[in-house]
Amino acid sequence: MQPVLLITRPAPDGARFARHFDGVRVVLSPLQRIDPVEAVCDAQAVVFTSTNGVAQAHRLGLSAVRAWCVGDRTAADARAAGFDAISARGTVEDLLELILAARPTIPIAHIRGRDARGDLAPRLRAAGIDCADCIAYAQTPLSLTAHAITAIEGADPVIIPLFSPRAATLLLGQVTLGPKVRLVAISQAVAKAALPHDAIVAAKPDGQAMLDATQRAIAAL
Repeated sequence: MQPVLLITRPAPDGARFARHFDGVRVVLSPLQRIDPVEAVCDAQAVVFTSTNGVAQAHRLGLSAVRAWCVGDRTAADARAAGFDAISARGTVEDLLELILAARPTIPIAHIRGRDARGDLAPRLRAAGIDCADCIAYAQTPLSLTAHAITAIEGADPVIIPLFSPRAATLLLGQVTLGPKVRLVAISQAVAKAALPHDAIVAAKPDGQAMLDATQRAIAAL
């Protein structure tokens, strides 16, 4: 028996996550592709809820400004891209609280994809903070690869980490999961989207907690 780790996260984050695992067969099958779209953003500070936003902000010519980031991984990427980054070290709700506490008086922009959760910019505007939505990329749905479907339908146990409710919805819309498939969810919201299938939920909604939860799922086989 050789466990299969099926990673559905978009590139390049999926491959980066996979590098942490030995002793399992890794299958990369992104359920979404990040496609840049035309956007203009002249804000004096930015908000990032994913590393994808950082990459697109760099494409748009933004750098060297304050960046409020949802988590440490996103903040690290933002610093590498030249931003003055600060991490909320949690969820969108934690990020909202961080920005509200800072009370910026300059125009800021949430660099995000077309599909986003949390209504961050509208909630900041409602609190009197000038925050625009800058839609810089689209998350194009992808089909599972033949290798992924073969793994799910095969005899070996399969671990599938899920990083967003949309990923859970896209997965369950394409394939029936049998009892040997174990889901790992980054948050309760993702676990809810995966119902009726049970999921192990990470202790915190961040990359390190997902690594830990996935490793526990593999060790429990």
